[in-house]
Amino acid sequence: MTENWIDFSISVLGGAIAFLCLYEGTRRLATYGVHRKAAVMTVLAIAVCALYGAFAYWKYLDLKVNLGASQRGPASIHLPAGWGKRFSAERKSSLSLARARRAFIETGTLGEYLDQKGATRSFVPAEEDLKRRERLVAHYAKLELAARSSLAEALLWLIAAVVAVIFGLAVSLEKAPAPAEAALDSEQP
Repeated sequence: MTENWIDFSISVLGGAIAFLCLYEGTRRLATYGVHRKAAVMTVLAIAVCALYGAFAYWKYLDLKVNLGASQRGPASIHLPAGWGKRFSAERKSSLSLARARRAFIETGTLGEYLDQKGATRSFVPAEEDLKRRERLVAHYAKLELAARSSLAEALLWLIAAVVAVIFGLAVSLEKAPAPAEAALDSEQP
């Protein structure tokens, strides 16, 4: 579900470089001890992973807040007693019908409205109302999917960073190669 291939390519390239730098920096730190190049490489790679992960988590939180704000609690499907006393019969009928229509589109529940004679009737949605409700539900589903995708991306960055550190530490447990000068000295008789 990639919408922009340039952003995707940059993210993949940045992620791969961060993963490899974190792996190599951890391996060098564990093998040769703390030295400047390995420490800088490791810190920068951790910072990149943290930034990517934090941005994905921030996007997740933003989508969840927007989704929660747009999905209001269910409106009352029944008209309150004495509703619309100040309105004319025609205005009362149109406002109560609009209220029932909005409640159906937002929550999917069938409410009541007042007709022009003042009788209470159950709202029967028209085809356009059903289409609007379907579009709203599809929109909510897309937002929920995008939020889950962002959370998965944030977790993926965390897991990738941990795996890079573990691989770096595991590879560093192998016997360290002898320095070049020591190898030359041991070959001379």
